Amino acid sequence: MAHPSTRLDFEPPIHAAVLSATDTPPSPGHLDAVRQSLAPADTFDVVDTAALQPGAGFDVVFVARACGPTPVADVVCRAGLPALCIDPHRGYHPYHAAFYHDLKRGGGMLLPANLPDTIEQSIRAVRRRLAIRGAKLIVADPGTDESRNEQIRRFTAACQERLGVEILARSTDELKERASGISEAAAKAELSRWHAELLDGPGEMDEAHMLQVAGLYLAQRGMLEETGAVGITPHDIKGFLLVEPREVMPNVSYGPLVCDGYLVCEEADIEALTTELLLYAGLGAHPTMSNIYFQFRDQFGKLATPEEYTHEMELADTRQCFEDNHVTISHFSTSGVLPPDMMEESRYTVREALPAWPGQSMIASTPKLGPVALARLDDDAAGIHLEYGEADGLGFGDHLGWYRGRWFVRLPDAGNFAGRCLHQHYVIARDSGEHGVLETLLHTLLRITRP
Repeated sequence: MAHPSTRLDFEPPIHAAVLSATDTPPSPGHLDAVRQSLAPADTFDVVDTAALQPGAGFDVVFVARACGPTPVADVVCRAGLPALCIDPHRGYHPYHAAFYHDLKRGGGMLLPANLPDTIEQSIRAVRRRLAIRGAKLIVADPGTDESRNEQIRRFTAACQERLGVEILARSTDELKERASGISEAAAKAELSRWHAELLDGPGEMDEAHMLQVAGLYLAQRGMLEETGAVGITPHDIKGFLLVEPREVMPNVSYGPLVCDGYLVCEEADIEALTTELLLYAGLGAHPTMSNIYFQFRDQFGKLATPEEYTHEMELADTRQCFEDNHVTISHFSTSGVLPPDMMEESRYTVREALPAWPGQSMIASTPKLGPVALARLDDDAAGIHLEYGEADGLGFGDHLGWYRGRWFVRLPDAGNFAGRCLHQHYVIARDSGEHGVLETLLHTLLRITRP
């Protein structure tokens, strides 16, 4: 299975301004240092303070000859552009300190620039900021819960204002109506492609079921292509499982969508889907969404059936999570879908969602162990809970029902995680190690705080 490529260009060219903090222009050494910090497709102009106005078309400012306090800091702050000092040696100099102090005090965006690799990470974060500005995401919800509708409207407005990300609200009825219009021939052709490229076999569901899933995939794909959106989150619980009679939900379709390069998560969780976008932009690793628990550890793993799980056992497992600093990820269920670079297998398996949802299907695979990042935006897109951890264990067993596939993530401090936890859904990505890019993007450029 090929690794997915994102639907966004995360390496757009940038246009930089080079500004001297004194009356002396930048030296050839300064300009060479700027060139070394940029990519061949990037451009830069040497400008004076009069040219550095909001809307002037620059993406970043390199400040040369910074030495002590200077009014240039106020100009950069008013322009609303991220900035860093540049010297021919491309490293931090104490002469930069006063400028940096004034920039921070004025509410400016100070890019880390201690060393050449730090500068490179900062410029990459600027690119990622450009890439997500104007990105579109789709939330498909039944629309019957007015309190949730209002939250989606507030989050949509906040994303547009804070992130420049456009949230498109659609209904699950529209999704189902589109799917009903897909011809059987088109669904069969799509299902044949899945068997050839993505699935390890027919799985546990019959062809009639899988044709409905293929129709839902084509409906989602149509919505994404028509709008230019890069991700979608349908409410597969309220829109499909909690209606009478129950309807085939789109869970298995998420695997093909991920392999198409789209972002996907469940339960109309637009906050999680937006977090996926930010985590992908910062780490360069395709994320997934799943449920996190402080349960389902060793006591649960010993059981013959999930019905035997007592409150005492649950408490013992909760205690274990806090004592050994782990959270449990419920993966092998209807929560999320692993992207190819996070799974051991080369293809997905289709399973029946037993015992919780007989007759429903879920897409399954085995998570790879190793470093991961967990994150979630808050409900006004102003804060993010971000943690780095290590996936270091798995717990499988078909007799364990809904939680038959689990993986365990070790955290620096499970108590601290619990105290800052925002929701049961968290976004998880392979940790590429690009922490500088991610955190500069989140905290410096987007001004998203940590709770």
